[in-house]
Amino acid sequence: MQLLDESKPRFLIMLLSGISLLARLLFLGRKSFWIDECLAWGASRMDWLEMAKAVSTGTPHPPVAFALMKLSSLFAGDGEFGLRFLIAIIVASAVIPVFRLASRRTTVRGGFWAGMVWALSPFAVSLGQEAWVYGINLAVSLWFADFADMAWRGHRKGFIGAILLGITGILTQHIFVLSVVAGSVLYFTIDPSKRVPFKKFIIVPAVLAVLYTPIFLFFSTQFLQRSARMASAGLGLGLSRLLGTGSLSEFFRIFSGGLLPELSANLLDRPRMISAYVLNAVIVLFLAVWPYFTRILKPGERRYLWLCLLIPFGLFLTDSPTVRQLSVIWVPIVITSAAMFSRYRWLGITVSIFCLFSLFPYYAMEVFPYHHSHWRDAVETVESVSQPEDLVVVFGGKSTSLAWQFYSNSDLVCLTPGGNTPFAGNRFDADGVRIKNYVDPELFLDSIYACGDHRRVWVILDHWGIPSIQEVKGQFEMNFFLFAGDDMEVGLLENPGSE
Repeated sequence: MQLLDESKPRFLIMLLSGISLLARLLFLGRKSFWIDECLAWGASRMDWLEMAKAVSTGTPHPPVAFALMKLSSLFAGDGEFGLRFLIAIIVASAVIPVFRLASRRTTVRGGFWAGMVWALSPFAVSLGQEAWVYGINLAVSLWFADFADMAWRGHRKGFIGAILLGITGILTQHIFVLSVVAGSVLYFTIDPSKRVPFKKFIIVPAVLAVLYTPIFLFFSTQFLQRSARMASAGLGLGLSRLLGTGSLSEFFRIFSGGLLPELSANLLDRPRMISAYVLNAVIVLFLAVWPYFTRILKPGERRYLWLCLLIPFGLFLTDSPTVRQLSVIWVPIVITSAAMFSRYRWLGITVSIFCLFSLFPYYAMEVFPYHHSHWRDAVETVESVSQPEDLVVVFGGKSTSLAWQFYSNSDLVCLTPGGNTPFAGNRFDADGVRIKNYVDPELFLDSIYACGDHRRVWVILDHWGIPSIQEVKGQFEMNFFLFAGDDMEVGLLENPGSE
């Protein structure tokens, strides 16, 4: 039985593009902003030069991703849907290079089902529905890999496209460097008789290295500061983290995304989740790893393509990455999964159906599966039952002031200790030690209690390393409590002695 007409690749590309776009536009504005999306919203309200300067000093990220979000808000509106709209289109378009790259190296059927998995997997759909940098980074990475693969085979348009996409990538995300490495590795997987000479190949990575060097030097101080912050927070990096469960946890979530939690002892109390983990792990291992131990891949791909799979894990040596940062792994997985779909006729439709049904619980969520903080619900809850003289205090990341501003429709006084200057650069004392922008929640609430000016104080607490409201409320009495998502608490504190 012929499920698809392999003689009409253009029709298949149009079909995949439509499905990919629909999957990302569906319920695009349903999920509440998470804290970094609020930062992106704040940047989108600035003028162009101010925005570029602000995101470079306070985030830090190169400016292209924020420019796209600003364009999106100007085109589609200043809400959740509007800020995400252009990102959804860009990420949806990545199904085209997925199909082309996979078809070029395997078969049209293999490329089609590889594209279908990209179009429907909750991980890829989630990246396309977030107004943030990682979805754009992966989309540009896949386009870059496709054009680089053409360039290594001698196509002039491939060389031009790879350089232009490479420039776009390094102005979008620092970890695009990994995408350049992955695209460069593809050169060695091509038969020597069919690829360009090495001296011609090296032009693309050399040009991109020269262009990225000043960007790297500009941000080098902030990189060191980030490493110092992670060390002071007790995050174990280096080989200890690389060899731990964290790296496996992120790898096994490459299709499901945040629908699966990170591997931990808590899973022992959740038999259904363990079963889901096992099923997902089998699919990932079968599609991403098993082809290296068979003759399904070409000899050159078996010798070198595994580097694309392993190199991204080097992030664990210097950073604490999430699955979204490791997303460049999709470059080799696109090829290996297409090879498997070419060999086993019904495997592609089976995995695609698995991804499709996994989308139902993803769409049902009102928060993103990586950030269970329901800002919309929290602010609406406070404003629906508050009194005009109430005080609101928001604890969390440095963009909390922007989160309140976006969702609030009231004149309530809101204090956001530690969250008032999201785009400000770091400050240092005379000895060069970073001055931490941190306010102790308990001491802050104690000062409000001692002042006695407010009988009722609403507290919204995001999950960024701060204890629960119950632990920091001090002498206040808890009058109301709500979980606004797994990682956000809302509480109403009362001071009976206040007039």
